[in-house]
Amino acid sequence: MRRLLTVAILAALVSTSAACGDSTDSDTSASAGSSPTSSPSPTVDIKANTKEVCGKAEKIVTEDAAKPIGEQIGIMIVAKEQKNKANETKAVAKAKELADALAKQLRDLKAEAADPKLQSALDKAADGIALFGTPDNLSKINSVGDMEKLAEDIDAASKDLKAICS
Repeated sequence: MRRLLTVAILAALVSTSAACGDSTDSDTSASAGSSPTSSPSPTVDIKANTKEVCGKAEKIVTEDAAKPIGEQIGIMIVAKEQKNKANETKAVAKAKELADALAKQLRDLKAEAADPKLQSALDKAADGIALFGTPDNLSKINSVGDMEKLAEDIDAASKDLKAICS
């Protein structure tokens, strides 16, 4: 799943198109352990819950969701090359906004996950996505080639989620 995100962002970087399509596929319906109206169900089918939450995570982390982040990083790279600080700053801010929003959607799934390991894995994967928008990481990206180290960090952050959802 995270490999798809990395590939999507790299593909968007290479194309460096300026199209900015905000795609949010927010499908969250918090269902914590005790429901106020339904009969309480003390036992949750962890396997079924994990499958459901993983399915939602896969719908959040898509090529369409990642592409706008990659486009902003591409715009930032071009702005750096042109020494256009205003456009660079604008692209950095937009990349951060998009990465943070995508990471938040993934973190929001924690409330639905019954398995604490899945909750932790969702958090780590969200941290990995958020790396795409951190000013520290963005300042180190001057070319598409510079994305390799960041891609490795993101893959490492998503290792647990991939293992649980596979």
